[in-house]
Amino acid sequence: MRASFRLFPILAVITSLSAGAQMVGTKAVFVSDRKPVVIEQYNPATRGSHPAVMIVHGGSGPDGNWRKSGLLEALTAAGYSVFVPHYFDGRGGRWDGTDQPDQFFDYIRTLNDASRYIARQPDVKNNRIGLIGLSLGGYLVLGYAEEVRSHPPPLRSPDIKAVVEMYGGMPGFAASRMATMPPSLILHGEDDDVVPVTRAYDAEQVLRKKGASYEIKVYSHQGHGFSGDALKDANERTVSFLKTHLQ
Repeated sequence: MRASFRLFPILAVITSLSAGAQMVGTKAVFVSDRKPVVIEQYNPATRGSHPAVMIVHGGSGPDGNWRKSGLLEALTAAGYSVFVPHYFDGRGGRWDGTDQPDQFFDYIRTLNDASRYIARQPDVKNNRIGLIGLSLGGYLVLGYAEEVRSHPPPLRSPDIKAVVEMYGGMPGFAASRMATMPPSLILHGEDDDVVPVTRAYDAEQVLRKKGASYEIKVYSHQGHGFSGDALKDANERTVSFLKTHLQ
């Protein structure tokens, strides 16, 4: 995977509405396969360096309903610098609604470049990163983590220390060739009619077979995305999992 790390200046201060609050972050651009890719950054209130978490959005794009979940607030309050790459800007383009491996690998290349951009930031602590993927992004973080751990790319990536996969699944190519995986947390709704809960159990089976460290929580009466007590628990469980494995 070839990548360019020519860094563009910060473009703008941005705001993100979630859980009734307004998060303020910055927006910059890195280059992947000669394409400029926007990336957002949200920092904790405390100064100094912080562990980094990359949120990988779903098929609806970076401005989906996940922004109302309180996830950004929970992560920054816990002391993480959070990055949101607009990976549709890269070689893969907008998701075409299928699960074609070529498009997935294009997305993974862009996320790989995003992780190296993140590791180069002066306020990011250590050469390590945590991944959170939502829906399509859930497939991508498991696929990306599998590649980094089992089939390292030519350009070295930061160490993926923890993966949180929400209402997504394990890509077939990753399941078939996996050698090892970082600790993984699987969160899914029992009544999901977009990505069936069987995808969560399939991912669990693969992780168990490979001897990987993982946790799984399936929420009853929840669909594609969480609400109410399940949403609160998912955010808290995510923060707790990252604290265990990413610090």
